[in-house]
Amino acid sequence: MSKKAIDRRTFLKLSAVTTVSAALAACAGPASPTPQPQPTKVAATTVPPTKPPEAAATTAPTAPPAPKYKEAPMLADLVKAGKLPPVEQRLPQEPRVIQPVEKIGKYGGTWRRAYKGVADRWGPTKLQEEPMIQWLWSNDKGVQVTANLCTKWEQNADASQFTFYLRKGIKWSDGEEFNTDDVKFWYEDVLLNKTLIPSIPDYMRDPDGTPMKLEVIDKYTFSVKYSKPKPLLPITLAKLTGTNPVGPSFAMPEHYLKKFHEKYGEKATIDKAVADRKFATWDQLWNNSKGDLQGPIAFWFLNPDLPVICAWKMKVPPPAEHMVMERNPYFWKVDPEGNQLPYIDQVTHDLFSDQQVFNMWLVSGKIDCQYRYTDTGAYTLYKENEQKGGYRVLRWLLASTNAVYPNINCPDPVLAKLFDTAEFRHALSIAINRQELADLLYNGLMTPRQASPVHGSPNYDPEFEKKWAEYDPATANKLLDDLGLKKGADGIRLRPDGKPLEITIESQDTPGSQAADEGDRIAKYWTAVGIKTTFKIVERSLYTEHYQNGTIEVGRWGCDRNSIVMADPGRYIGITQDGPWAPLYAAWYAKSPTKQVEPPADHPIRKIWALWDQCQAEADETKRNALFKQLLDIHKEHPYMIGTVGEAAALWIVSNKVRNVPDGRIEDDTTRDEGLATPCQFFFDV
Repeated sequence: MSKKAIDRRTFLKLSAVTTVSAALAACAGPASPTPQPQPTKVAATTVPPTKPPEAAATTAPTAPPAPKYKEAPMLADLVKAGKLPPVEQRLPQEPRVIQPVEKIGKYGGTWRRAYKGVADRWGPTKLQEEPMIQWLWSNDKGVQVTANLCTKWEQNADASQFTFYLRKGIKWSDGEEFNTDDVKFWYEDVLLNKTLIPSIPDYMRDPDGTPMKLEVIDKYTFSVKYSKPKPLLPITLAKLTGTNPVGPSFAMPEHYLKKFHEKYGEKATIDKAVADRKFATWDQLWNNSKGDLQGPIAFWFLNPDLPVICAWKMKVPPPAEHMVMERNPYFWKVDPEGNQLPYIDQVTHDLFSDQQVFNMWLVSGKIDCQYRYTDTGAYTLYKENEQKGGYRVLRWLLASTNAVYPNINCPDPVLAKLFDTAEFRHALSIAINRQELADLLYNGLMTPRQASPVHGSPNYDPEFEKKWAEYDPATANKLLDDLGLKKGADGIRLRPDGKPLEITIESQDTPGSQAADEGDRIAKYWTAVGIKTTFKIVERSLYTEHYQNGTIEVGRWGCDRNSIVMADPGRYIGITQDGPWAPLYAAWYAKSPTKQVEPPADHPIRKIWALWDQCQAEADETKRNALFKQLLDIHKEHPYMIGTVGEAAALWIVSNKVRNVPDGRIEDDTTRDEGLATPCQFFFDV
């Protein structure tokens, strides 16, 4: 099926023959350190598509009808010059209607941000992800899933088949139509191409590894089928990135990328592109590392020529010191009055490497709106400079808890057995003075708590939050005594083999940071109950090597993604490797190519995995939630991850000129960080 862009020549030709009617669409209409913001409870429901607007009534029969849609002045100028079709022809039949946080915005302006270079892809990416199904915040219902690139989706009774109905008339940023040709190309020619993608993501496979089946029904409708139920697919699609091509947009621009694909492209074109970049093979155009589709051709962040469906397209890519993104003239969302979004013309990112430099940019008003890289420890600095800097400090709730992870797979068999003993972990947990950590290190901006779902999560459990989290060194000592770990003359306990009980906490924290200070204090708390503990900072690649090999004794990392936990439960089932409480068992479960060990048949981790496998296959939501609660209760009673303090205030620094930026939401990777604020509706009120 061929697709034609409505370019200038085509537009003029069409205009000479007839007037193209407008598509139907789119109208609907100073903080103190405590208490922490409490977000609305998260839900997981589907939002029906917004009803398209009625055409505006006219007062005089002879007057021309009011336009349904309006556009940015910079685009209107291009239309007048004949370089761009009218806005009505650039929008789909049913644009997605976005309700502004405060009010209808104004067009124009450049949004200034900061980034750390070519590896810092997630900050700009999360501003404008466009998956098939997307998270939507509602003030009364919290976070929900809603149709995004599609007008709706349907699933059968056992959730083994899903049918998606694309918004008719969405266009890529170059004017080419977005349809099921792009879906088919993305799946059959890219995702199932072993050279490009050696192994497709789990959400595209059955439990036995068989890929899902794609059926293209017509130009705007397709379905995916599994042999087993896949009830978590909608929240999985909302959770994964929609701008990274591997993610769940379910499409790539076929018309552009085919010329760089060995199946379709001319050899001379491909060979030149490979040679120009000093690559060896064609797949390096697509991948940065094997299977990631973040190469210089396929990834929006690196390729300004790649057509996109997001609000802004790349103009000056990284590693530029001044990265520039500009509005997509074919963006397919509008506000309730029919104004095409985004309101803001450009987004820029200036390069930085030093946190103090970034903090100075923030307080001097050089940054217009940013959460990424703000520093909780600089809260006082930010607040003291609000008036002078012309900004306000907004506070979201970070869905994370600092944690330590005793490794039950560590190579020392005596330590491994102790770490795998619930009473020993209980003692480690209650030996930590969490309130002291919160007060002395974090200025009261973090809450003493266990590693558990946060306020606002459908899985939040106040008992879990406090379980084994109260400072009680006397009971910790008794638990250790009862395990037969007697103290020597120096106050250090002896292991069952007679050696001194010594452990090392490893971290990749920045020396001198609050996190590093926390690690030092935990080591002192444990030493005080007779466990000689050393806190050691290592380079991140070394930390990664240690947890992959299972050689780490205790890891220190955050326990994040605790908002909609079922959408991303990796920490609770053990497969999120930087939280290494059972890295070798998890590698076995995930069939990872890294070192792995099969757990004993009666080990509790097998119960955790069995419950998770049942959750993934249970189509009944009530039964699924009950199964997941059983999984969380295992951690509640015998925590494998030991939380310390969490629910930090996630600080947004926002210029007083920038409006429609919400306050008090959940900040989590699962709900796409800054993307949950819907940045396409931010605007400058000047």
